[in-house]
Amino acid sequence: MNKIFIKISRRDGPSFWGLINPQWNMCNKGRRQSPIDVVPDKLLFDPFLRPLHIDKHKVSGTLHNTGQSLVFRVDKDTKQHVNISGGPLAYKYQFEEIYIHYGTENTRGSEHYIQGYSFPGEIQIYGFNKELYHNMSEAQHKSQGIVGLSLMVQIGETPNPELRIITSTFNKVLFKGQQVITLE
Repeated sequence: MNKIFIKISRRDGPSFWGLINPQWNMCNKGRRQSPIDVVPDKLLFDPFLRPLHIDKHKVSGTLHNTGQSLVFRVDKDTKQHVNISGGPLAYKYQFEEIYIHYGTENTRGSEHYIQGYSFPGEIQIYGFNKELYHNMSEAQHKSQGIVGLSLMVQIGETPNPELRIITSTFNKVLFKGQQVITLE
């Protein structure tokens, strides 16, 4: 039996954003947008880089399926905020949302790559500069306004109890438009 393989080209991913909307034409020209391929041999080591610090506070929020990823957004009336500081950051950034990227296979799902390798998943943590701006909307187009951290996810034998807090609700947001409120 002969097998026929057809290569399907996606025309809706980040590499096509500049073609979809004329306002996004810079996506076709620049080098500083998603997705990126991190090449470790080209990175520079900074021996003076401070450790990154993320406060450990439980927060409530909403997990929403956008059809492309899962997004967790912190409730606006949260009493204790999680701050991100240290590392290369000169300011404190208030955690606002997490984007969770995953694939239909356990071998590919991350938005970004490391040396051409796609991970099973990627967690992107975003916050806004709380020292200069009042919220994410105000900060998003400003200098030093937003911080984004990407964590590549591998599948392992030992579950991460902190990650399970969010992943335990994934089965409630299987389809685009579904959302679930998560409590502290």
